[in-house]
Amino acid sequence: MRQPDTIDIGSVIETQASSWYSHLVVILCCVAMVIEGYDAQVLAYAAPAIIRDWNIEQSYFGPVFGAALFGYMLGATLLTGVSDKIGRKKVIVLGNVFFGLLTVASAFAPNLDVLLALRFLAGLGLGSSIPSAIALAVEYAPEHHRAFRVSILFIGYTLGAALGGILSAALIVKFGWPSAFLLGGSGSLALALVLYLFLPESARFLALLGGKETEIAAIMRRLRPDLSSDHFTRFIIADHKTEGGIPTKYLFTEGRALMTSLLWIAFVTSLMGHYFLTSWLPTVLTANGVPLGHAVVAGSLIQGGGALGTLIVGRLLDRVGIIALVATYILSIPFVVLIGAFPMPESLLMTVVFVSGLFLIGGQTGLNALAGTIYPTFVRSTGVGWALGIGRIGSILGPVIGGVLIGMKLSMPTLFVCAAIPGACCAVAMLALRKAAVTR
Repeated sequence: MRQPDTIDIGSVIETQASSWYSHLVVILCCVAMVIEGYDAQVLAYAAPAIIRDWNIEQSYFGPVFGAALFGYMLGATLLTGVSDKIGRKKVIVLGNVFFGLLTVASAFAPNLDVLLALRFLAGLGLGSSIPSAIALAVEYAPEHHRAFRVSILFIGYTLGAALGGILSAALIVKFGWPSAFLLGGSGSLALALVLYLFLPESARFLALLGGKETEIAAIMRRLRPDLSSDHFTRFIIADHKTEGGIPTKYLFTEGRALMTSLLWIAFVTSLMGHYFLTSWLPTVLTANGVPLGHAVVAGSLIQGGGALGTLIVGRLLDRVGIIALVATYILSIPFVVLIGAFPMPESLLMTVVFVSGLFLIGGQTGLNALAGTIYPTFVRSTGVGWALGIGRIGSILGPVIGGVLIGMKLSMPTLFVCAAIPGACCAVAMLALRKAAVTR
């Protein structure tokens, strides 16, 4: 009797040429991130019109924004383990259906309480879908391309958020604020159908699940048309399967406890510095004599620098590893501090702001990529989700701490020294993580 051939899925993925099928996975995941970027920001685009139409105070809208962020945090932490149980594709598709329906429903919200509940629930779907998209993209990428592919996904997310503002502005002026929600929700539902039809499940996940040889064989033939297999072929993977239980516990077993703790510290501190700077920069510059229009441009430039930094840091992370993130956050410190060396020529100020974004926001996307690469398949989505969710603590604390420091009437130089401290803390955490990874 013939002995079954065995094919290592990891080796097939690592040795694939420039496969159209692998690119298809990245493109579909990137389109999903574009839609998710829009849906994550649609409330901010519609808020001014809602406040005007409902004749409510601006401060009343704060809890609605908070509910959406809280829903995202819960979805990223408590629901992403489902992806490691039932598969990346199912969670991405169901997540798009879930937050798509809730976003459409938001267009018909009769009052603020209903809108708050709908955005909280939509946040749950967003929070669970994004880590699953990252995990799927990573699991079809060769090791030396993984961080760069995650960077591409977050370029898509940023693009969705930015272009969504332009589309929403035009729609709201002509059709009213519900049209912004209808666009985002219908886009999510249409995408869910496309993903259901064309997005493959992770071959690595299917191998861990077991009993999916036919499905894996079809995927492998698309990745590597030169690969020969038949019904005798067995597909294997180096990762091991868990014995069950709560997925989160595996982030702290088998030597991963220190690695996970340091990663979470890095996420919290990085996002704290990110949101400290991006939330308050236009306000602080305006208060110190920069014309309002120019201060808003500075806020856009920091995001533009972040987009460029996303691609650069992703590529460096693939080539030299965690030390690229250490260097990125160290380099962010002098440029963030330099913003406070005011007054200076406006052209120099804009350059400094752009480079600050390149290092600080580019470094954050590098962290997102790192979270998708350092965990094994069976717990990858859980690891990414918890890192993103815990990091939300920093995104909440950053603007709050910034407001407190501004209220203390600190000088510009002192304020921006404080703004650079989270980046320094993140660099230390990354250096410790690098040493822990080498030791492990």
